[in-house]
Amino acid sequence: MDKPIYTITSDRDKKVFIHAMPGHFISSSTHLNCYIGTSDIKHNHKVSVDAAMLMAQYYVERSINVDTVLCLYETQALGAYLAHELSRPTMFNPNPDNNIYTIGPEYDAAGNIIFRDNLKKHINGKNVIILISCITSGKTVERAMDSVNYYGGSVAGITSIFSATDKIGGVEVNTIFNKNDVPGYEAYAPHDCPHCKAGERVDAIANGYGYSLL
Repeated sequence: MDKPIYTITSDRDKKVFIHAMPGHFISSSTHLNCYIGTSDIKHNHKVSVDAAMLMAQYYVERSINVDTVLCLYETQALGAYLAHELSRPTMFNPNPDNNIYTIGPEYDAAGNIIFRDNLKKHINGKNVIILISCITSGKTVERAMDSVNYYGGSVAGITSIFSATDKIGGVEVNTIFNKNDVPGYEAYAPHDCPHCKAGERVDAIANGYGYSLL
């Protein structure tokens, strides 16, 4: 696949960026006309720290209390930086006295998120942020929200690097990049995909971890 790759920087911090690659991509529930690359924000220390600062502003400015960051799709490092930023003393919260935990998901055979007994205490009765790299249909986040509720937690917020939707389950998505930052970005239900209807081959299978060429 020989496709152009575009770099898109945040209006709030030019050191925070994603990549966009036009093509025909499929995920678990949607077909996409563009792959959003978030690897630098997830894996580059300097970019992650700056991105976490942008993400934290949303919660600090709204005085939203956070106990736990649930990190989906290899966002644990980013989640740790986010937790660090949220625990900093600020003019809104000069003496924070709570610890913020970061945990990753474990999935059962049906794809449900489960929490082992040693981690339940970080969900039950806690205010939980769900952190994810990219949101298209929002179905992955919906399942994570269900799991948090099953274990007695409350979803305090949803945070993403890129999101194609503004709200999920009535909760506003706190995101660095959205569809307006990627002109022409579209996600389709498989049966409505114009690329498939035009007989165009699929370039790659994509998920929160990356993409695999076909």
